Amino acid sequence: MVTNELPKKKEDEIVKKCRELLHRIRENPSFETIHAWNTYVVGIHNYYKGMSMFCASFNKIGWRIKELFYHTMSRDVKFIENQTYKDNYLNGKYRSWGKNGYYCFHQFPVIEIQWANWDDKLIAASKGTVLRKNPYAYGKKKHKPGVSMQDITYLANTSKYIKNSRLAMFRISKYSSTKGVSYLSGDFVPVNEYHCHHIKPISKGGTNDFDNLCVLSEAEHIILHSNTPERLYSMFPRKIRRIKSLIDSLQSA
Repeated sequence: MVTNELPKKKEDEIVKKCRELLHRIRENPSFETIHAWNTYVVGIHNYYKGMSMFCASFNKIGWRIKELFYHTMSRDVKFIENQTYKDNYLNGKYRSWGKNGYYCFHQFPVIEIQWANWDDKLIAASKGTVLRKNPYAYGKKKHKPGVSMQDITYLANTSKYIKNSRLAMFRISKYSSTKGVSYLSGDFVPVNEYHCHHIKPISKGGTNDFDNLCVLSEAEHIILHSNTPERLYSMFPRKIRRIKSLIDSLQSA
């Protein structure tokens, strides 16, 4: 696809799929329907990102579904100017768009199909010669820090078993917005070791809201709730105040 323009038939297929997903959101605006939209858009972007007419083709698709997209989002999705959620989403892949605001569903940014323009410097080719370096060529062994779409999908699947819908959504957005970094160690926590901790416990009047949640590793969470949470002081001596606050919240009457 490096030197090709998006075929009209494929463009029509993408537009049709986008309309189906948007109609599902209109019928049932939820994390699952929004996530299904984002997953599809990211997948399409990643598949076609190498072709020369990448940006122009997806701009065209964006115009074809523009009215349906905005009418759908304006009903149940909040338009915000806070750049945090968008800039931290998928390690900032869509950072360059939405500077004047974007749609966000409970701290979960909604990707627009024409946001492909953030990739306008991806690669171009002429007679088989690559003119610009692919910024996604990290190398086989080089790890790109941040939260991947696979991480988000994993959290979405495991969140289905959480009865409280607010906790289910904010658990995902907290991990995404912090790039998976632990509240205590400052290190990246793999998604399968991620524990979502309530800063102020529910039993003490805490809520499931975004600001009352933090990212901890499984080991950190177990120690915090153990009979000897003070061990955390020696593990993270630079986070004494933060640790004390968490311990006090758990032990307060």
